Amino acid sequence: MNWIRIFSPATIGNIGPGFDVLGMAVRGPGDTVFARRIRSGIRISEIQSPSPLPKDPRKNTASLAASNVLKQLRLRGGIEFRIHKGLPSGSGLGSSAASAAAGAFAANWLYGRDLSVEQLILAATQAEAKVSGGFFADNTAPALLGGATLTRCCEPLDVTRIGVIRRLRLVLVTPEVTVLTRDAREMLPAMVPLTSFVFNMANTALITAAFAKNDYSLFARSLNDVIVEPVRSRLIPGFDQVKKNALKAGADGMAISGSGPTVFAITDDPRKARVIEQQMVRSFHAQGVASQSWIATVDPHGTRVIED
Repeated sequence: MNWIRIFSPATIGNIGPGFDVLGMAVRGPGDTVFARRIRSGIRISEIQSPSPLPKDPRKNTASLAASNVLKQLRLRGGIEFRIHKGLPSGSGLGSSAASAAAGAFAANWLYGRDLSVEQLILAATQAEAKVSGGFFADNTAPALLGGATLTRCCEPLDVTRIGVIRRLRLVLVTPEVTVLTRDAREMLPAMVPLTSFVFNMANTALITAAFAKNDYSLFARSLNDVIVEPVRSRLIPGFDQVKKNALKAGADGMAISGSGPTVFAITDDPRKARVIEQQMVRSFHAQGVASQSWIATVDPHGTRVIED
């Protein structure tokens, strides 16, 4: 059978105060997965990636997600994958989720397209959990659905797509430091003050409303996190200065993408976005940290087939 080509976008998990609840697909960077039907088994014949990744189908999120889909379909067919990673592992941009989403989507596409997107989210999230050790859909859901999503519950999985903000410009900067998700989770406080909980909950609710109403001004008022960011920011050298300089340059807010190290600032002015980007990169450089940066918008489509 001929190959199909699937693209799955980068994602921002948490979106500030929405820890494990909110997620957003980012237009531009992502993973491209080529897939075709074979007689039996799941095989990864090629991986192009800036960092080593396992070809063992029992350890790769794309193949694990595809296997989950075939189990849901109760089929014994096989799939061969060629994976071209556009997202570095451990960047805080949903790298493993992108591969999982692409793998689940490919398997469903090749074998009749009978599963709903909710079933694909479950298959992808289960695959990512097997690799990362945590069952969270704030990356897999937006990767598949596009736009911003809200995960109300993981067991049973309950995910809602809440929309896009068309004016939103995202200034993303990835410093060359390593932040492991497990380490970032382990340092979180076991208890938080009630006032902090209420503050984060209110901002999470306002972000949800902002995406539902396509309202940038609401979003700009709500990208504030007083629980997770103060702790996790310690893993990112120079975070406080980078944020201070981003806001000085005109950003309406800045937060950590997922567990980091990528950070993102927001604006609705494309000209300001370039200035903000330069200031953030310079701020990291002043700390002796090299970084990569780009400006993006929300990806409204999510995982999809790319035609030649």
